Formats: sequence, structure tokens, C-alpha cells
Amino acid sequence: MARLNNDFLTHFYYGVRDGYLERVQGEKKPLPEVFLGLTRNNPVVITCDENFTPNGAVKSVGFHLKEELLEEAIKAYDEFLNWRWGKIKEAMGSEYEGEGWLYSPHPDFIVGGLKHALKHIYLSKEEAEKKVDFERLGTLEGFYKRTWGNIQQNKKVAIVYYYPPGTHFQVNCTVEIQKSGYIRDFINRAACLAHGDNPAKWPTRTAYIFHVEEVIDKSVYP
Repeated sequence: MARLNNDFLTHFYYGVRDGYLERVQGEKKPLPEVFLGLTRNNPVVITCDENFTPNGAVKSVGFHLKEELLEEAIKAYDEFLNWRWGKIKEAMGSEYEGEGWLYSPHPDFIVGGLKHALKHIYLSKEEAEKKVDFERLGTLEGFYKRTWGNIQQNKKVAIVYYYPPGTHFQVNCTVEIQKSGYIRDFINRAACLAHGDNPAKWPTRTAYIFHVEEVIDKSVYP
């Protein structure tokens, strides 16, 4: 295994953190800039089947804590998610059960989720070096189509990150499918934190754990 290097983390970990800090401090960016920022944690995951036929899919790929910290973090996430879901129900009506898993039905509660992420996963450099597992990344399987089929045949994955105009990294990985366990549970909760919907819809989603093997800087710098 390899480790995500500092150049990569500057853009795609600490860059995400800076965006969250701006948002919770009340800075209002134009909508195109908000969407541009989302490219930092929505790379293209490239897989191939046994015949090396490729498939690329944009996925939300995130970080997780070191294993010894996961159980405590999951408890904190559950406490927050259940509290927020109660507030969403109050706002949307007692009969509301959620509208799916892609986007928050009530954006007023997104900032609270960002504050929680800043406390538990997007940390200062000193704290992140102690707590965050920078040798693995993770995402959830949403549709069980081409990415899922390819990974059954070929465990090698390339994750392509691009932040305009010229920041571009490729992270080569071996993927592990996880249907249970603390890492899978944490990734599920981190996704629910971001999307703001009913936490009861998330617990059993399959996770991909990407074990980092190589980080290639393909950026165009001045």
C-alpha cells in the first residue's frame, strides 16, 4: 500500500476542508463556484472487466478515520444524524419519510452537517495526520451495474481527480468490497451526513474500500 501524498491532499482533502470552513462561516459564493468545489470529492472511478473493457463513473469518494477511532465516531454520527432527521421531519411534516438518497430535501440543514464533518473527518493538518487513514479511500455502491460488474472481475481501479483549470491526479488502487464492518458503517454515515436524508435508508449499502497503490500528479502547473 501507498499513502496519498501532500500535493494530492492539499487540493482534495484540505481544499475540501477550506470550502466547508468558508460555508459554515457564512461566505456566500456564486452557485457555479459551489458546484466547481464539488469536483474535489466527486472523481471519476475507472474500472475494467476481465477483457479490459473500461467504464468510468463519477462517484463521491471520501476519507475515513483510522480503525481504532471508527466505533466512537460512528456513535457521534448516529447521534447527530438522528437529531437532524428529527428536525427535518419537523420542517417537512410528520408523514415525511424521505425522498431518496441523492440529495438533501432540506438544504437548511446542510451547514450543520458540514460542521459535524469539520469536527470528525476534515481536520486540521496536525490532527488529520494522527486520525485520518490516508492509505485508503471509500465510496458506496449505488446501482450495481457496470462498476459493480467490473469489480467482480478485476480489482484494479484508477480514480481520476480533476479540479479546473489544471489540477489533475490519478490514484491507482486495489478495491475491496465490504458489506459489513466499521469502515463500511462509517462511509454510510458520512454519505448520509452529506446528503441530509433519512438515515434509516443508509445502513446496509455496500462499500468499496480503495487501497492506494500509486498517486500520479498529472497537473498542468505554470
